[in-house]
Amino acid sequence: MKRDMQKNAFDIRKGGKLKEGLFSAVLFTMLIGSMVSISAFAQNPCSERGPDCRVLTPAEVKAFKELVLAVNVLLPVPEAARYVPNGAIEASTMPFVAETKISGAVPTGGSWQTGCFPVYPNNSLLFGYDAKTTQGKPADKDKNHLAAVQASMANLDNKIEISVELKPHAYLVDVEDGKVIDIPDQDAYNIEKSVQFLTWQTGDENVVLHMIFGPRTTKEAETINTDKPASKFAPLVSIDLIISGPKDEVATLKKMINRNALAALLGPVVK
Repeated sequence: MKRDMQKNAFDIRKGGKLKEGLFSAVLFTMLIGSMVSISAFAQNPCSERGPDCRVLTPAEVKAFKELVLAVNVLLPVPEAARYVPNGAIEASTMPFVAETKISGAVPTGGSWQTGCFPVYPNNSLLFGYDAKTTQGKPADKDKNHLAAVQASMANLDNKIEISVELKPHAYLVDVEDGKVIDIPDQDAYNIEKSVQFLTWQTGDENVVLHMIFGPRTTKEAETINTDKPASKFAPLVSIDLIISGPKDEVATLKKMINRNALAALLGPVVK
């Protein structure tokens, strides 16, 4: 499969509609809880994972947790007067951080050419925000029900989702007829491209903004797991940031992103 499994988890429909992101967050909470329980008591935490898996050292756990928290601080937050977090807990917003707080948890990582690194969802952050309702209170019951439905539909269109993937390899792009296709969306606009940065946007009223920090590659072999555990911890090679929601809101959040600060996080994780 050309795209790795991590990318599929952040699959968002063209046009900017959110795609079951918040529902997925709930599933992550349940899955992570069960996975951590298994890891805590399993003799070999990697027994049900690939041959590239190994247990992370305390120094690696500490360093990666600090990296996740540093990324979190740099993410834009919608205006509190109009948006509220959707209630997702830390296990779904920052799975790796949540896992480190569970007694008996044994964090593990996969391995790539660059080294060992946490795998999805532990290499991700996911935040959802709901628009505050502004509906009134109609006098009769039927009008009240209709207003509630209309408000619910309006709020669905006003959702904002911010997702991040931290990768130990370059961002994988396609090649068609010998030509590198950095941007897979033909209707993309607001395109900006350099060797170490790529951004584009799709959609009209509801949009999806993509920002890729770090290098890109057409070599799929660089982005797949090795067949044995890596002894060293991999550097952070690329950051995949996606923001989706109403056009004006996304434009505001885009202006809040400190691109230099995010780019500065690329490089060695364990110092």
